[in-house]
Amino acid sequence: MGVIKHSLKRKKEKNQKSQDVLGEFKKLVKQNLSTEEKLNLITKLTAQHLKTDACTFYMMRPGEVLELYATYGLDKKSVHETFLRIGEGLNGEVALRRKPLQVENVWSHSGFVYKPETKELNLNSFAAVPVIHQDILIGVLSVQKKEQYRFSEEEIDFLLIIAMILSGMLLNLLTHNEGKVASARRHKKLDAVCLISGLAIGKAYVHKRMQFDSILSSDKLAEQKKLIAAIRKVEEEISQKLLLPDITHEQAEIFKTYLMFTRDKGWAKKINNAIEAGLTAEAAIQKVLNEITERMSMMSDPYIKERLHDFQDLAGRITRHLNKKQVKSSKRLAKNTILVAKNLGPVELLDYDLNKIKAIVLEEGSQTMHMTIVAKSLGIPVVSGIKDITTSILNDDVLAVDAVNGFLYINPSDEVLDDFDARFETYKQHQAQYLPFKNQPSETKDGTYISLNINAGLAADISNTKNFSYDGIGLYRTELPFMSATSLPDLKEQISIYKTVLKEVGNKKVIFRTLDIGSDKILPYFENKKEENPAMGWRSIRITLDRRIILKTQLRALIKAGAGRELNIMFPMITTIDELKEAKNLLHTELEREKEKEGLLPSSVQIGTMIEVPSLLFQLDELTNEVDFVSIGTNDLAQFFFATDRSNPIIWDKYDSLSPAFLKALQKILTACQKKGIPCSVCGEMASRPLEAFALLALGFTHLSMNPASLGSIKAVIRTTNIQEANHFLKNHLNDSDASLRTLLKSFATDHGVLI
Repeated sequence: MGVIKHSLKRKKEKNQKSQDVLGEFKKLVKQNLSTEEKLNLITKLTAQHLKTDACTFYMMRPGEVLELYATYGLDKKSVHETFLRIGEGLNGEVALRRKPLQVENVWSHSGFVYKPETKELNLNSFAAVPVIHQDILIGVLSVQKKEQYRFSEEEIDFLLIIAMILSGMLLNLLTHNEGKVASARRHKKLDAVCLISGLAIGKAYVHKRMQFDSILSSDKLAEQKKLIAAIRKVEEEISQKLLLPDITHEQAEIFKTYLMFTRDKGWAKKINNAIEAGLTAEAAIQKVLNEITERMSMMSDPYIKERLHDFQDLAGRITRHLNKKQVKSSKRLAKNTILVAKNLGPVELLDYDLNKIKAIVLEEGSQTMHMTIVAKSLGIPVVSGIKDITTSILNDDVLAVDAVNGFLYINPSDEVLDDFDARFETYKQHQAQYLPFKNQPSETKDGTYISLNINAGLAADISNTKNFSYDGIGLYRTELPFMSATSLPDLKEQISIYKTVLKEVGNKKVIFRTLDIGSDKILPYFENKKEENPAMGWRSIRITLDRRIILKTQLRALIKAGAGRELNIMFPMITTIDELKEAKNLLHTELEREKEKEGLLPSSVQIGTMIEVPSLLFQLDELTNEVDFVSIGTNDLAQFFFATDRSNPIIWDKYDSLSPAFLKALQKILTACQKKGIPCSVCGEMASRPLEAFALLALGFTHLSMNPASLGSIKAVIRTTNIQEANHFLKNHLNDSDASLRTLLKSFATDHGVLI
C-alpha cells in the first residue's frame, strides 16, 4: 500500500508541476513580445520541463515546406535556414501523417534525415506532435534527447497541449489576408465533385465553426460543470428538432444518432481526462476531436471517414454553448444563399433558414456523409472537393454552382449567368425524366431484373432508406460498431447490434461481413502494429484468424442473432483457399457448439467471400466450390490490381476502373460464378456511380450493392439500359489498348438514352 500511495503522490506532484508550467505558457502568450521571441521561450520551457536536450518548432510555409522557425538546443544559425518538405525526415513525416511520432534511436530509423547546419549529431531519441488548428496544419513541435529514451504517454499529451497553445497563437501568421486572396479570384471557374445534382446562383455565405481563446484553466470542477451543462443544452436542442412537425424520417434517424454520440461514455471520459490535465472544456473537446480526426482521417474507407464530420459537427455545437454564443445563423443570410464550408454536419445545416439556401459548396464531403443525405431530402444541390474554398471566397461573392457537370464559378461573367438561366429550364426537364422510375422495379429495358442492395454500417443507414425500394443489405460492415466503441464489444453487445439490423430490414437479406480491421481501420483499444505498408499487412481476416477468439465471438453472436432465419456471412480479404477453409471451419465449429447447447439455429447459413485480392483470380474454380456467393470489393481489388494506393491523391487519376484490363478481370470472376450457378455481386464504389454501374450491367452483373444515396440514380440507369445492346458494344472493346473506356461508354450511353 505504501508503494501505491507513493506512486499516486508522485503522479499528483507531476501533474501539478505540468499545470504550473502550462500556467507559465499562458502568461507568456499574453506578453507583448514578437512571435519569434515567444516561440524561443516556449521551446526553452518545453525542453526544460520535459528534461530534453533540444526542442524545435517547424512552421508550415507555402508550397508544402516546413521552415525551422525556433529552437532550443540546436544551432541558432539554422533558424530560417533549414527546410523540410512534407514527408521528409521525422518532422516531415509528422506533418504528412498529422499524428504524433516518437523514435528511440533516430539514427536507425529509415525516415531520419540529418541536416548538418542544425548540429544535432549527438541527439538520439525524438518525439513530435503536429500543430493543427481546425484541420489547418500550422507546423510541427518536436523534442530530442541525447540518450535513447521512450517518451511516456503523459509527455506526449503535454506536447499536444503545447501544440494547442501554439495553434491559437500562430494561426494568423498562416492565414494571411483572406480578403486579398478572395478578391484576387474574380471570374474564376473551379472544378468540383457533384454530390447532389442541380444548378444554383446566389451570394456566398462562408460557414465557420466556433473558435475559442481560452486553453488553460485552474478550476477543473467549474470546467466539468460547464461541459455537462453544454452537452445537456445540445441534447435539448436536438430533442426539440425531433419534435418538429415537418421533420423527415431521414433527419429524425440522424438526430437520434447524434443523441447517441452525446451520451457516449468513452468520449466524455476522454474529455474529462483532458480537463483534469488542466485544459478548459473547449480546449479539451478540441484535443479529443483532434485525436479522433487524426485516427479517422487516415482511413481510406469513405463511409468511415464521413463519420468524422458528425463528430466535428457535435463538437462545434457543444463549443458554441460553452461560449454562450448563438447557434442560429439564418438572420445573416441573403434570399438566395450559397453556403460555403470546409465540411458541414447535418445539424449545422438545419440551423440555417433552409428556404434561403440554394446550394452548398464544400471542401470535403461525399455522398455517404449525413449532411449530404439531409441535403438530398431537401433538394439542395451540393458540390465538394474544392481545396481552400473557405479562404478563396468572401461573404456576398456571387457564385454559380453547376452540380451537373462539376463546376463552381466565382463572381461569374454576364455570359455565364445568361447561360445558367437557359440551362435551368433544360435541367428541370431532365430531372422530370427520373420521376417515372421512383416506384418502378429495377428492371432493364429488355426485361432483366437487377437486384439492388445497400452497403451499411449503422442502424441509421438502414432507416434512411425506408422511402427507397431495395432488395437487401449486400454489405453490412460489422467493424463500424467496433470502431465507435471504447472497448472490444462483448458477445451480448454484438448480439444486440446484429439483432437490431435484422429487425430493421424485416424479411430482406443481410450479408454480414466479418470484422475488417487493420490497415486504415484502427481500433483505439486494439494492438496496432506499425507497418511500412499496412494496406498489404496484418489486416482483416489475417488478424481474426491470428486472434481467433475475436472471430469466434463474432460468429457466435451472428448465429444467435440470426436464430430462426437465413444467415449470410461473408469473409473479407481472403487471399488463399486455405484461409477461407480455416474461417469456414471456425463457423462450423460454432454452429455445432450452438446445436449441442440446444440453441435455436438459423434456418440456413450461406457462406460467401469478398474478392479483393488479385490472387483469387487464379483460384476461381477452387473458390467457387467453397462458397455460396461472391462479392467483389472493387475498391481494394483495383488498388492491388493497379498497384495504386487509393489513399494517395497524387496517383488517384493515374488508372481507371473502366480500363479494358480491369473490366476483363471482373468478367472473369462473373463467368466463374455463373458456371457454378452462384450469385456474384459488386459492392465497391463502382456500383454507386452511374457510368461505372452501366459498365457492370453491360458485363452481365445482376447484383449491385451501393451507398444508400446512390439508389435513385442507379435505378434510373437500370431502367434506361438495354443489356443486350450494351453487352454487344462492350464486348467489342474489351480488347482495346486504351487506358480507359470511359469516354466510349459515356458516348454510347448518351446516344442510347441511358440516364447516367
